[in-house]
Amino acid sequence: MFKKEGSFSRTKGKKAKDTPLKKSDRRKLRDAFVSILQTNDETSSTSDSNNLKKQIDHIFLDSKSNVSIRKLKLKNTNSNAGATNIYSRSPSSTDEEALLWPYTKFTQVLLMEVDKVTLPSLALLSILPGELLNILPTVVVPPIVSKYLCRGADVMRSGIISMPATHAHAGWCVIRALGNQQPFAVGFVTNGTDPSTIGADTKGVGVQIVTCYGDEIYQSQRDPTAKAIDHGGAPASEIGGGIFDNGNYGNVGFIDGSRVYGLVSSEGEGNDDDSEEENEDNAIENAMEEATISADGGDDANDDVNHGTSNSEIEKVATDNAEKSDDEVDEVDEVDDMETILLEAFHDAVVRMKKDHLPLRTLTFYSQHILPARREGSFIDLKATSYKKLGTFLKAVEAKGIIKLGAANGDPVAFINAVDRNHVDLREARMRKKTEADGKPNTDDQNGKKKLALANLFIIPNKIVTLMHLNEDDVKATHAKSEDRRGTGYLTAPECRHILDQYFVDNNLIDKFDPEHIKVDGPLCDAVLRKTKKELQNTAFGKNEYQESVTRKELNIKWLEKMDKAYAVVAIPGSIIMSMKRGLPPKISFVVEARQSRKKFITRVRGVEEYGINPNEFANDVSKRFACSATIEDEAAGREKLKKGHVECIFQGNLVQELQALLLGNDKLSSHGGSKNSQYSLPKGVFEVNLRKGVQKRKT
Repeated sequence: MFKKEGSFSRTKGKKAKDTPLKKSDRRKLRDAFVSILQTNDETSSTSDSNNLKKQIDHIFLDSKSNVSIRKLKLKNTNSNAGATNIYSRSPSSTDEEALLWPYTKFTQVLLMEVDKVTLPSLALLSILPGELLNILPTVVVPPIVSKYLCRGADVMRSGIISMPATHAHAGWCVIRALGNQQPFAVGFVTNGTDPSTIGADTKGVGVQIVTCYGDEIYQSQRDPTAKAIDHGGAPASEIGGGIFDNGNYGNVGFIDGSRVYGLVSSEGEGNDDDSEEENEDNAIENAMEEATISADGGDDANDDVNHGTSNSEIEKVATDNAEKSDDEVDEVDEVDDMETILLEAFHDAVVRMKKDHLPLRTLTFYSQHILPARREGSFIDLKATSYKKLGTFLKAVEAKGIIKLGAANGDPVAFINAVDRNHVDLREARMRKKTEADGKPNTDDQNGKKKLALANLFIIPNKIVTLMHLNEDDVKATHAKSEDRRGTGYLTAPECRHILDQYFVDNNLIDKFDPEHIKVDGPLCDAVLRKTKKELQNTAFGKNEYQESVTRKELNIKWLEKMDKAYAVVAIPGSIIMSMKRGLPPKISFVVEARQSRKKFITRVRGVEEYGINPNEFANDVSKRFACSATIEDEAAGREKLKKGHVECIFQGNLVQELQALLLGNDKLSSHGGSKNSQYSLPKGVFEVNLRKGVQKRKT
C-alpha cells in the first residue's frame, strides 16, 4: 500500500495533514490495540503483564506526547469510507519516557486502520516482548525473500515456509524472516491461501503487503538531521539487539531498508546467496531448528505457527522453496532490471532534451529520445515492467515532479509540456552526461589540429604613461605569463586594471569609508576623465567638469576605453600565440549576390589570407566538398579594392552557412555533409556577412 513515493505523505494529490486526537479517542485507540492481543491469545498471561499494561497506557495516553491521525483517501473516493487512517505518536523527550517508548528521534506510526481492520505498525511491534510476538498470526519466509518485499513486492505462496492455520481467509498477519523473531512486514492473507496451498509448485500471491520495512512509512521517518535525546544509554531491543533510534526498529538484522537477515543461524543465515547449495542448506537447517523447538514443547505458540507439521514435511517445504527460489528470483530480477533500464533511459533522455523540443508528443519522446538513450546492447519491453503501459509510467514520473504532462483530444498523456532537469532523481543522469562530455576524445587533438581563438589586448598610450608616471615594467608587460608578450607592451584587460589599481594605492586615492569610490586627482582627470572636443560638443556647457570621486567600476570602463586596441591569435590547447598586432582583428567577408532574376546566387569571399589560408587551395577544397564551381579573381572591377597580395574567391550558390561551418571546424552549424572533417579552425567573431539586394537570409 505504501510502496510508491508520496503514498504516505499525500492524499488525492494534496499533502496529508495530521490531526491531534482527544483523550477519549486515544483511549479507544489503546483499547483497539489491546483487543488485537486478546483476540489472538485469550488465555495468555505473563508475569510482566502489569508492566506491559503500564507501557501500553504510556504509549497511547501519556499527556506529554501527541497522538495524531492522518486520513489517506484513495484517488477515486470522495467519502470517508475509503480512507486509510494512520495513527502516529511523537518521540519521547526524557530518559524516563524513553524506557517505555524508546523512539526519541522520529514520530512513529502506531496503528493503521485499513478496510476497517486495525493493524499494528512495525514500530509498535518492535517494542513487544517475544511472548506476545509469538501469539500473533505469523507468516515465515526465507531471508532472501525479504529483499523483494522491501522493494515493494507481495509475498508469493511459493515463498512461504509456514503460516498459521487460523486467520487464513482474508485475515491479517505479520511476516518475519526465518531465524529473526521480529516482524518486518504486515499484510492480509489472500483468499484461497492456507497451509495446503503454500510451498513448492504453487502459484499466486499469498499475502498482500500493507506496510513493510523499507517502504514510504519507513523512509518518511528517517530524518538525517534529527537528533536523539542525550541520555546515558540508548534504548536497545531485547529481541533485535539494536538501538531503536538507528532507523531499523532496533533489529541488527534489518539492513538499510533493503533486506532482513536471520539472527539465529551461526553461519549467518540470510547472507548473500553465493551458491544454490548454500541457500538450500541454510533453509533446511533453520526450518529443522524451528521444528525441533516446536517438537520439544518449549513454546506452545510455535506449535500454532507450524500447525503440527512434522520435521520431514518442513524439510520438504524448505527444500522445495530453495529449488523454487531461483525461478522466482529470476522473474523478479527480470522485472527489476527492465524497470532500471527504462528509468535510466528516461533520465538520460530528459537531461539531454533541448528547450526548443517542448512541447513534445509522448510517443515521439519514447521513440526518438528514450529508446536511443537506453543501455548499449539492451532493449526495453514495457510489458515486462510493473507499469505495463507508457502512459502509466509517465504518470508515475510526473507524480515525482520530473515532467509535466499535457492532454489533447481526451488523452491525458498526449504531450510532455515541461521537464525539471534539476530534479534530484536526475542527479546520476547529469553526472553521466558530464562524464561522457569530459571523457569524450577530442578529434581535433587526435588529428594534431589546434583551434584558433582571438584574445583582446590593450596598449597604454605613451602620453598616459608619462602623465601618470606609471611603472615601465608593468606597462611593457615584463612580468606577463606568456613569454611571447613579455616586453611587448601588449596587455590583457586584468593586467590593465591592475596597473590602474596600483596607481590608486600609490597615490592614496581609495576612499577610506567606501573602498569602491576613488578620489580624483589631476593626472587621473586628464588621462581618463577628460573629454575630447567631439564629446564636448554634445555637452551643455561645452567644457570639462570633474567630480571629486568616481566609482571604481566607472573608472575601469573609461580606462579601457582610453587604451589602444590590439589582438592576438591564439592556438588552443596550449595557448600558443600565433600572431599579435595592433588594431582590430581582420575580418573574412562574405558577400552574397543574386543573379538571373534572383533565382541563383554567388558567394564572394575575401580575407582568408589573414589567417594563413591559401586561397587557391581553399577554393579547390570548397568546390569538391559542396559540388559547386569556384573561381579566383585578383582584381575587383567596379567593387571595393582588394588589399595588396589578396584575392577574392567566388563560389556558386549561397554558401554562407556552409563556409562558416567549414572555416570554424564546427559541422553542427550546417546540415551539409561537406562541412564535416574540416581542416580549418578559425576563431569565432571574424566573419562579416553582407546580403545584397534580392538575397534573403536562410533559415537555420
